[in-house]
Amino acid sequence: MDAPAPSFPCATLGGSQAVVRLRCLRRFVAQGGITAHLDGMELGWLALEGVVAPGTELALPLRRLPRVALPAALRFSTAAGTAEVAPPLALADAAAATALFGPGLWRTEAVEVAQGVVQGRLLNAANGLAEPVGFARLNASQARPLLLGQPVTLAEGGVCWPFQLALLAEDLLDSGLTLALHVAGQEAPLASLAWARGWAGEEAARLVALEARLQEVEQAAAARAAQLAAELRHAQAQQQARLDAFLEYAGALLLDRMAGTASSPGAEPAGLAALRAMVAAAVPSQAEAPAPEAAPQAIGLHPGSALFSFGWHEVECDAGGEFRWMGATGVVANPAPHRLVAGVVVELRHVYGVAEPVLRARLDGAAATVALEGAPGGFRLRLTPAGLAPCRSLRLESPHAGSPARDGLSADPRVLSVAVARVVFSYAD
Repeated sequence: MDAPAPSFPCATLGGSQAVVRLRCLRRFVAQGGITAHLDGMELGWLALEGVVAPGTELALPLRRLPRVALPAALRFSTAAGTAEVAPPLALADAAAATALFGPGLWRTEAVEVAQGVVQGRLLNAANGLAEPVGFARLNASQARPLLLGQPVTLAEGGVCWPFQLALLAEDLLDSGLTLALHVAGQEAPLASLAWARGWAGEEAARLVALEARLQEVEQAAAARAAQLAAELRHAQAQQQARLDAFLEYAGALLLDRMAGTASSPGAEPAGLAALRAMVAAAVPSQAEAPAPEAAPQAIGLHPGSALFSFGWHEVECDAGGEFRWMGATGVVANPAPHRLVAGVVVELRHVYGVAEPVLRARLDGAAATVALEGAPGGFRLRLTPAGLAPCRSLRLESPHAGSPARDGLSADPRVLSVAVARVVFSYAD
């Protein structure tokens, strides 16, 4: 009994190196050639003319392999698409796709370093089903794998894989740092980065000192502007008080002199009546004049105060109330710069990186003694100046500032040291 004729004129033998091999089983007309498809997308085309004889082996080249859901199958039809000429070729997984087409050509895009993390994108326009094995070679001596994100399909059918690589402190050697990005199966590096230490030499040290001095001048200028505004308000109040006292004294003196001319019987002179009206309008009566308020011995500043002039982050709030994180340095303007400062108390809500805060304090450049009180969550720093003197601003410095992003604790890139809940200035006058 004869075997039934195959349903396809060709058999699918398999494929590798981006070529699918077919064998003709019976005579058929090519009708312009054979085309390979994957989910309706054309992958490659083999030009044929006339009749194909039985036993002929055909090599169909593939130009690309777009990203589709797996498992999938390659289908082969005439160029006109009227009939299939060979059984489908199954693609069970990404490994099968790589075995058929090869790894494709990888390249990088948008490679940058931010907050100690190398990030960018791996792109493959030829093989969208490839899954890269990416790694970085650091200082030509060690390799570290890349952390890949979720792949994204490109408009042309290729694939884009975002990646990240965290740099460690020990990666930076005395000579600097070199980094090359690789993908397994591709010899040449995709990208190369290099950093050289810029701190060696006297000129670099001077530049660092100059930048620090410039930052200090900017901080002092901001604090000085706030103090000038406070001093101006105080001077205006003093000037108004002196004007009021002068008007009262001059009015009383004139009234005493004109009272002697008014002792004769008859109506009050017109000039005296006009003077009385002018003085009454200029000087408020004793009943209307408010009693002077005694200057407070202490003034507390809450985190939302505008006198937190430089080195502070935005106001935050937790169950204990409002607080404000300080960077490595923070400046607080004195609310009464004309008065003698006897001491300052700084109330802390949080401390970053260490169990107990370590701060240095200066009042207008003069160092102050710092005494720590309390416990975590309620530390108090009591600052005592060397002597009683007015000051414009308080400057706090922390040697233990750090960044949660650099320390791997969170994505917060800010530099933090202590969180201040209140600053209280005490005065001796």
